[in-house]
Amino acid sequence: RMRGTTSLNALAGCFVILCCMAADHSLVGAFSPSSNNISTRRFQRQHHQTSLAAAKKLKDVDISQEVEGWTSLTDDGGVKLKVISTSSPSSSPDVEGEKLNLKGKDVTVEYIGSIAARNWNAQDVIDCWLPDQGLTSLAPELFEAFDIDYKRLTNPNKFSIKFIKEGLGILKDAKQSTLFEAAQDLKRSEESHGEGTVFDKNQFTFRPGKGQVIQAFDLVIKEMKVGQTVSVVARSDFAYGSKGLRVGGKVLVPPYATVQYDVTLVEVK
Repeated sequence: RMRGTTSLNALAGCFVILCCMAADHSLVGAFSPSSNNISTRRFQRQHHQTSLAAAKKLKDVDISQEVEGWTSLTDDGGVKLKVISTSSPSSSPDVEGEKLNLKGKDVTVEYIGSIAARNWNAQDVIDCWLPDQGLTSLAPELFEAFDIDYKRLTNPNKFSIKFIKEGLGILKDAKQSTLFEAAQDLKRSEESHGEGTVFDKNQFTFRPGKGQVIQAFDLVIKEMKVGQTVSVVARSDFAYGSKGLRVGGKVLVPPYATVQYDVTLVEVK
């Protein structure tokens, strides 16, 4: 009897999500936490496999093109670089067309750091945000299939409490609210720290590869020459991550923020 009841509930969940998809092809989908009940887990898996197959058929194919002039320094596009200017002094130790040997050396840079737009596609959401939400191992595949990008994730009419409950099968009120609020926190941080907000401007000396700077800086500096200025955009997992940056209790960079730096390589010694 218990399995029969669970089956009916799971099928009802399938009916709801498929009806919603028929009405709106941009529907987002996630995944409910696993249950301790074996039968429930079995029917949930069947439900998600059905939803996944439907999502793959309905998913809009919209492959973003690289913006002209930007070069990706990572396979997933998490760090992108664009050369602004090159003005190498005659005394510079670098050679045209060759990278600097930075092993055991200190580099000095001047930089301006600002908040950039979170232009997350579904894979960015999976890489940056999803791992911290306590969902199951099927969640990344579902997020990709339903193409849950930043706009859909932060749209309360799409990624809603009702959808989380009826479409994702998350029955606990606390978990529904936690997931919904986590998505809305992204939107709120965008409002409080808008694109272009400068959070740091300084000159700094560090030794590359020693963990003294964010990962994006280590990647970028290896591609630069003395006197060169570049702009770099770094996704949160290559910058300040899920914690952001706080100084004296003040939030300078909110959690999961994409940041942009204009960097000039001043000196290598």
